[in-house]
Amino acid sequence: MKKILMTILAAASMASAASAQRAVEGIVTDSATGNVLPFVNIAVSGTTVGTISDMNGEFRLNVPAGMVGKQLSFSSVGYLAVSKSLPASSDERMTVALAPVDYKINEVVITDKSQAGRRVLKNVVEDAAANYISRDYSYDGTYVATSRMEGNNRKSTYHVIGYDADGYTRSDGNNAFAALNYRFASVGRDYKVNDYESGKNHFDQVCGFDIVRYQFNVLNSYTLSDFDFTIESETSTEYVIKFNCKKPRLVNTGAWLPVAYTGTITVNKTDNAITAAKYSMELSGYSDLALTYKNEPSIKNTVISCDVKYAKYQGKYAVKSIETKTLTGGAEVFSDSFVVNTVEQKSPKKVSGKVFYYR
Repeated sequence: MKKILMTILAAASMASAASAQRAVEGIVTDSATGNVLPFVNIAVSGTTVGTISDMNGEFRLNVPAGMVGKQLSFSSVGYLAVSKSLPASSDERMTVALAPVDYKINEVVITDKSQAGRRVLKNVVEDAAANYISRDYSYDGTYVATSRMEGNNRKSTYHVIGYDADGYTRSDGNNAFAALNYRFASVGRDYKVNDYESGKNHFDQVCGFDIVRYQFNVLNSYTLSDFDFTIESETSTEYVIKFNCKKPRLVNTGAWLPVAYTGTITVNKTDNAITAAKYSMELSGYSDLALTYKNEPSIKNTVISCDVKYAKYQGKYAVKSIETKTLTGGAEVFSDSFVVNTVEQKSPKKVSGKVFYYR
């Protein structure tokens, strides 16, 4: 009885804490001109709770109950930072004016959009566990692989039955690879399989282009400083953030021998979830999506372009589709497409093993 009572009290306490969370809203302007200020960094002092102002200078921040009485800091490049007390009531709208500063520094340009883009992606990583399926789940989908090597067009269509033992926990590459298991319910081809080369598939590698599920890419929180970020566009519902890797390497691209890594990421403003990612990687050698060969005079660089989309399934995000194209020396050698049809979280169907070759 005592345990039951403690459980009830704990649940009531958590519910009370959740209900005590409130939203702080307001607008940030330039004190000299009165113009609204976009991309202002806004944070509860001494915490990781924060946001940025939108294109209209507006902001909204959910503040946990325990932070009442703390200061809210406002900072932007080219302006004096300001701290304000959190309003006593959620009905009280904040109006904050920042004073411009002339640093008189030549040939140094720091953009608010770059800092704002980095903050948005930090929020994406921090909220990933809450937004995406972070437990085991199963799915079925359609995977289409087309090879155009040596003038031979070969197309294979696979009905995939997949099981992800970890979901979107953003573990390291080895764990993420081991957690992904699948089989093929059926395979259709427009050619005859005569050897391993004609019977293999790239499904594992295609799944690896899901930047939210895997850790070593533009969303690696430890290597964000390796990237330039720009908020390319903004609507009332989403950001589109452009990224460019200044120093491509395995830990920030997930690829061997990277030369270039650039693209765009679309982020839902409401929940900080990525809904789409389009990017390309250039590798210094030929890549069969898994292996990269170097130091052979006849081998030219490979460019892999990816278009990844996400959708909600029973309230949680997961990948919806992945489209990739691989070009070597400017000629397309592979194209792969994977589309998820259904997802099961409550009673996932477990699958053991992988299928690299199917005759």
